[in-house]
Amino acid sequence: MYPDLALELAERNGMTLPFHDADSAKDYYAFTSLDQFISILRTTVATLNTAVDYHDAIVRIGKQQAGANVSYQELFFTPGLRPSVPLEAIVEGLASGREEARSQYGVETRFIADIDRTLPTADGVAMVEAVHAVRDQAAIIGIGLDCQENGFPPSRHAPAFERAAELGFHRTAHAGEDGPPSYVWEALKLCQVERIDHGVRSIEDPELVRYLAQKQVPLTVCPISNVLLCVFPDMASHSVKQLMDAGCVVTFNSDDPPMFDCDIRDEFRDVSDTFQLTAEEVIRVARAGWESSFLEPEEKARYLTAFDLVAKS
Repeated sequence: MYPDLALELAERNGMTLPFHDADSAKDYYAFTSLDQFISILRTTVATLNTAVDYHDAIVRIGKQQAGANVSYQELFFTPGLRPSVPLEAIVEGLASGREEARSQYGVETRFIADIDRTLPTADGVAMVEAVHAVRDQAAIIGIGLDCQENGFPPSRHAPAFERAAELGFHRTAHAGEDGPPSYVWEALKLCQVERIDHGVRSIEDPELVRYLAQKQVPLTVCPISNVLLCVFPDMASHSVKQLMDAGCVVTFNSDDPPMFDCDIRDEFRDVSDTFQLTAEEVIRVARAGWESSFLEPEEKARYLTAFDLVAKS
């Protein structure tokens, strides 16, 4: 949630937030751990209460992404964070916001519905079933797993991912960010995910790194987020370059631009400057983002053709 938008929605919905302007929001958004980040996120997304609220949030994200030269995004939303809001209202807002983001800013959006991993196993399965019923309305193409990681291993929601596979959803999971490499193994083996979100602590398990490289499992790495949340003390300590050098499929991602005050350009710049990436390495990572997307093959081919024309120019 962008702070100014959160304040606007809070006023609209008769709510009070722990900040009141840009300066106090900056102080409030100063987090040092994933758990603290999630706590702040839960507070700010509580301002989303109607379809119009969700619409406005998606349009705002589309505007910001267009400014960062993003033409396609796979955006996560977590119904479990707003259990008091009917899923139908959420989806209505996502659908209309997606259309306006495309028409106004040229940004195409698909959605991944995340399971709040702190919820009971049965809730995850129920969410998958509920989302399946409305998936076409808002281009919901995948099921993910997020929120507090430590103490909530992916195996708790293996039944939900089994059902997601049966229903033809793409599957991904936050793992190996705040949690250990064993969570990555669980996501791969027990949840049968196609991508790993973050996965940066995989570097602690050489066997896992070899597996990721051999199977070419995409890692959606968010370096700035990892540093700000103290997964690594600084960018130079980050595992991203080691994972690249080991042959893993690494993509750079912006995690949560409103919360971390960054966008995808910052991610590429900071990693490239820190590790002195070559032009070829930058192009490889950028192309991997398209290759690892959940786009349909024909769409992916069109985007890759356009990307390759620019990359070669």
